[in-house]
Amino acid sequence: MSEATHTLIVDHWRLLRSLARVGEQLPEAAARRIAGQVRYQQGRLETVLAALEIELITYEGRPFDGSIPPIAQNADEVRPGGGLIVIETLEPTLVSKGQVVHGGRVNIGQEL
Repeated sequence: MSEATHTLIVDHWRLLRSLARVGEQLPEAAARRIAGQVRYQQGRLETVLAALEIELITYEGRPFDGSIPPIAQNADEVRPGGGLIVIETLEPTLVSKGQVVHGGRVNIGQEL
């Protein structure tokens, strides 16, 4: 699978996430229409990923202890030491046939 395909998958995922956030700020009827479109497109993305045998992984709420593949975008902004968790997935990890093909990026923070 090409790097261009991985980039397209990640960009589509980010676009859907952005659209969902924008939809939340709209009046109720428009927000429902946008939410429906996001659900539909997420389903289409899942269908394509299944056909390509690619798993898309996000990390919100997981411990950030070096055991997960994404890079911490804001690592320089948090205190070193234990108790780090993923606050937000900026780019998902893509796994194809058990191999990480795109490591992804996350924002991390101190666990409360």
